[in-house]
Amino acid sequence: MKILDSKILVTGANRGIGLALVEKLLEKGAAKVYATYRSENNRSTLDEFEERVIPVHLDLGDKATIEQLSQSVLSLNILINNAGMLSAENLLENTEEQLRNDFEANFFGTLAVTKALLPTLRKESSAAIVNIASIASLAAMPSLGGYSASKAAVHSMTQSIRGTLKADGISVHGVYPGPVATRMTEGFDMEMTSAPVVAEKILEDIENGIEEIFPDAMSQQTGPLFLSSPKSLEQNFA
Repeated sequence: MKILDSKILVTGANRGIGLALVEKLLEKGAAKVYATYRSENNRSTLDEFEERVIPVHLDLGDKATIEQLSQSVLSLNILINNAGMLSAENLLENTEEQLRNDFEANFFGTLAVTKALLPTLRKESSAAIVNIASIASLAAMPSLGGYSASKAAVHSMTQSIRGTLKADGISVHGVYPGPVATRMTEGFDMEMTSAPVVAEKILEDIENGIEEIFPDAMSQQTGPLFLSSPKSLEQNFA
């Protein structure tokens, strides 16, 4: 899958990994980048880009904005599901509302966007879906229990649609980052990888056809451990 001359949509593109992906996609020669934002307050960053970047309003909790995607995006090679939420930490202490918020955005919202754009992707001779999950989706972190559970659902969804869409020639990639220096991780006391470094690795691995992408220092250590011994990773995170 080549980035050059491709048409790509990135959800949650106004900051963090999403914004870094937009910048790297332009550097790599993407023909058009649809960059989604959740509220008008977040759009200004995207308006500063050149005309190849098309800002698109998308709220993963608003079905109307998801349904509108198929009318706004008429041609697409790569869908990058990056938008997400972290509101549920301790699985036994958080409220049901907090847990549902994470699942509605991270799982149900991502699935709905994928389904809305799938007919457009199927029109192309070369297409890919990229789901930004988390290293915590492979083995739960107790301090991020609710978030881990919602991202584990994204991991399972990625595996499921990969098998379903193979016959259509659509490649499906799961991305499993560790701690990345974004607004979501502010206050976390740990070493983090910068968003531009993570974005560069994600796009490199997409082009190389890698299905499980570990784009930062921590995930490059823990990813192989999961692939060889899932129980060991669970015990390490616990």
